[in-house]
Amino acid sequence: MADHPDTDSLAARAEETGQLLMRSGIEIGHTLEAVRAGGDALSADLELEDHLFITRLLEVNARDATMTIGWSESKEANALIMERQSIAFSVSHEGLYFQFIADNPRETEFENRSAIQFSMPKAVLVLQRRGLPRYRVPPSIPLTCEISLGPMSFDALVLDVSLGGLGTIIFDPSIRLDAGMIVPRARIILPGHAPVLAALEVRNIRTVTRAGGVVVKRAGCRFIAPSAGIEALVRVFLAAVETAPP
Repeated sequence: MADHPDTDSLAARAEETGQLLMRSGIEIGHTLEAVRAGGDALSADLELEDHLFITRLLEVNARDATMTIGWSESKEANALIMERQSIAFSVSHEGLYFQFIADNPRETEFENRSAIQFSMPKAVLVLQRRGLPRYRVPPSIPLTCEISLGPMSFDALVLDVSLGGLGTIIFDPSIRLDAGMIVPRARIILPGHAPVLAALEVRNIRTVTRAGGVVVKRAGCRFIAPSAGIEALVRVFLAAVETAPP
């Protein structure tokens, strides 16, 4: 077993079953360090649809078997984290999806600012997300995304989506979103169903001209915290796609 796993080697080991349970402390430490260095968004599963905890890893200390994360923008979610003895986290990194449980949250300081420290997870589940099909949204199914950024809010049209948590949106070209930006609060809306709260990460963005000469911005996004509600909504959407006229 390699001491310094990379994404390709992990993907190869997970290829047969689509998942891999990592138990080596050395592998776990190096994997979390790669996540930290990549600046990937980390989400906590609070089992509540109206509270999202989104943050990033600040430090992975293999010697002390600890990891340190920042506080989220939600005071309510932060309080829920500190009330629990263990938290389930998930993060996407270079095409793979990682899930793990970290125990014993405590307040600490990192580089002169408040942070949260956990014991290093004892196991990490690695799931393949590459290869999941993406479904184009037909005009007969208006799937939209309401995005809130501070005082600004706007609607985006969803062009395609997958069960792997990836999607493409288009919106007014006067609105600025940057690659790597985290949208902590967005509502995914499928007519006839309750809106679902989600957090999004903007993966790429460009300006395009659609049919008729309409100029829009097009962004590839990922659900950072794909809750059960999001998965259920996507499955309902996919069922609607199968019966929708072309």
